[in-house]
Amino acid sequence: MGQSDSNSGVSEAGPAGGDQTAPKASVLMPTYNDERFIRKAIESILGQTFGDFEFVIVNDGSTDGTGRILTNDRNLGIFASLNRGLEVCRGEYVVRMDADDIAMTDRLERQLAVMDAQPDVVALGGALTYIDAGGQDLDLTRRCAVGGSLLRRSPMLHPTVVFRREVVEKNAVRYQGRFRPADDYYFWLELSRFGRLDAIDDIVLKYRISAGAARMRHLKRMLWGTVQAKALGLVRLGIRPKFADVVCFLAECSMLLVPSFLIRWYYIRKTFGWKAKVQL
Repeated sequence: MGQSDSNSGVSEAGPAGGDQTAPKASVLMPTYNDERFIRKAIESILGQTFGDFEFVIVNDGSTDGTGRILTNDRNLGIFASLNRGLEVCRGEYVVRMDADDIAMTDRLERQLAVMDAQPDVVALGGALTYIDAGGQDLDLTRRCAVGGSLLRRSPMLHPTVVFRREVVEKNAVRYQGRFRPADDYYFWLELSRFGRLDAIDDIVLKYRISAGAARMRHLKRMLWGTVQAKALGLVRLGIRPKFADVVCFLAECSMLLVPSFLIRWYYIRKTFGWKAKVQL
């Protein structure tokens, strides 16, 4: 996979031919115990119709066979892995990717073209379609919630996002571990101060969801992280809430008192529909 730093757990596939000039984009992908899915994720990036990119993969101390594919290191958490990856990314744009998902073949080409054409956009998401652990299409498409209140819910679908590295570096924007596993939410709130958040309607990613996914295992913790991110956004970033935002915030706070299995039930129904028969 190109250059590898066994101490940092970072592997980097550089531009073809060993060219050391900065690429147009850096695809940043953390991985933790993704042996079952990671090859398809890697192949979906290496098979892109757009070729001017580097592939930065951070192995977050995997304990399964992932280490046979990439380098290995102790587990630090996804937020730390993403921040470490940002330190070595050289591209004008950073493209997020997860190790159990599958990127559409022309994802980079479509999203980077929009970023080039709209310099006021600091982060660009896209639509995704859900697949199960076996890769079966769940016949559900989800889109980013841009254009509405930043405090209603996270405006971006994290693994679909491309953002401008210069803006992140210039303003020292980083993922905050205190909100894990909702650490990306505050990241978007911070970025929104420096430009526009936007998204395309095109499906750019097949998002794999299963019972073992971190999102499904830590739904209550994710809700707590979301509440904290919103509160800090109000206090530190000065984001002004609407009445509906306050109602939503209070409702989420009250849900923290609800047993985890009920939160899981509600999340599945809300995400996949109230008649969903998704087995997670």
